[in-house]
Amino acid sequence: MAEGYRGFSGSAVVLSFIFGGVVGAALAILYAPMEGDQARRKIKNLTEEVKEKSGPLSEEWKEKAAIFIEKGKEFVEQKRGILSSAFDAGKAAMRKEKEELIKTEGA
Repeated sequence: MAEGYRGFSGSAVVLSFIFGGVVGAALAILYAPMEGDQARRKIKNLTEEVKEKSGPLSEEWKEKAAIFIEKGKEFVEQKRGILSSAFDAGKAAMRKEKEELIKTEGA
């Protein structure tokens, strides 16, 4: 397993169950034998209920996503600096070897 793996957060698990329940309920409503008005009303009520329950979780996820993105940017910048330094060192070494080769061929 990768180092740093911490599993799923509690809110992720809860949100997954809520989402799964909503999808299951929506499919049950759509396939249940009832009139269109009743089905639309049930779907509307279910949607409103999910919005009420998931409001605080979605804010928490937005905050976590912003932190994750910021850490990702920092990581990329750090690695970019390392790669840039390595690339510059490689160019300098190549230039030096080329000069040495020219000196030995000219002698």
